[in-house]
Amino acid sequence: MARLARTIIPGQAMHVMVRGNNREILFFNDADRRIYLDWLREAAKQFGSAVHAFALMPNHVHLLMTPQKVDSLAKTMQSLGRRYAQYFNQQHHRSGTIWEGRYRSSLIDPDYFLRCQRYIELNPIRAGFESSPQDSTWTSFASHIGGNAEPWLVDHQHFWSLGNTPFERQMAWSAFVKDGAPHWEDRQITEALVRSKPWVSDIYAKKLFKDNPDLTLMRHRGRPKKLIQLNQ
Repeated sequence: MARLARTIIPGQAMHVMVRGNNREILFFNDADRRIYLDWLREAAKQFGSAVHAFALMPNHVHLLMTPQKVDSLAKTMQSLGRRYAQYFNQQHHRSGTIWEGRYRSSLIDPDYFLRCQRYIELNPIRAGFESSPQDSTWTSFASHIGGNAEPWLVDHQHFWSLGNTPFERQMAWSAFVKDGAPHWEDRQITEALVRSKPWVSDIYAKKLFKDNPDLTLMRHRGRPKKLIQLNQ
């Protein structure tokens, strides 16, 4: 069966997921997680991908990234994947692939960006590994509330719109994440990602994909309320 073409638009955010082969463990300890993030930072810088958010789960990874070129995302993920797989096999005395096929990716409507970032940073809570977002050591949540855990992360323009000062943005983000997301939203994001379909509104779909509507089978009707309204 032919591979489905990915929907990638330079300058538009992408939700990315990579999973361990047969859902096996990808990170046995904090050293594994640290080296994965360090090499993500290096690969993203080398190939032109801005990394906005992440969640390192035991057997999979969620990333929110904006590629600057059509091939930026693919080169970033391929370089990181090869490098980490070689390290992982050597470090843990194993051989063979550690990845479950290709990475999954979903183009994100700009107006849905913050909702997708929230989805990623709440992943450990949804999976039952943590009870609150601030307890999650290996997500980008700490960086977005002033922890400065990963200073190389790039804040998206929609994150900057949360407030005029760093403190205002951090407080708004903390409140938005702690409010949680409706189940229908989580389901839509998950389904779009698993099927590598864009998660976009009808309005955005008509703007970008008017000649190929099948690309947006997973779109959500309408547009969400502005985030500033959600935090009032």
